[in-house]
Amino acid sequence: MASTPVMGTPEEAEARERVAFADAALALAGHEVTDPYLNKLAALQARGDLSADEARRLGRRYLIGR
Repeated sequence: MASTPVMGTPEEAEARERVAFADAALALAGHEVTDPYLNKLAALQARGDLSADEARRLGRRYLIGR
């Protein structure tokens, strides 16, 4: 019996859509985030595992040490 692939929960799908929207907005402005850590922060925020303030604080600390 073949198993069907799991597409994830509706919450995961919504988080992927949020990240895709942000990526598209950045692309329209001529930007792209390629850093794996910053992309991970964006994914965590999109899933609701990290607040926007916390993601910003961690990203700033990562980039400029503050």
